[in-house]
Amino acid sequence: MKNESDEINTDNMAQVQGELMDETPKFDNIAKGVATGVAVSTIVHVARGAIGTLAKNPLFMFGLGLATGYFVHKYRREIISVSNKTAEHSKDFVLRQKEHLTEMLTESLEVPEEPHDSN
Repeated sequence: MKNESDEINTDNMAQVQGELMDETPKFDNIAKGVATGVAVSTIVHVARGAIGTLAKNPLFMFGLGLATGYFVHKYRREIISVSNKTAEHSKDFVLRQKEHLTEMLTESLEVPEEPHDSN
């Protein structure tokens, strides 16, 4: 003979277990995060040594300068147009922020009218 309280307890326990399983991260996600962290750390460590060695080589630095100059010359029109658009957007942003600031100051300086007592 089954008791109704037994069914309720098992249902509640199954519900709680399901909620806990949904809230805890899965082991695969944790393992992927750890593996990604180890890989990034290794790459940064190796690249730091390689770039430090190459930076001391004058021929490499000369070649890097030539390549940079070539691409800057090739895309100079695009670079200038993007920088002009960025300057315009930043001016608009500053003007909007200035307007918001003045609105906030005027609102904060307004004194609320106090009701007069008619007594």
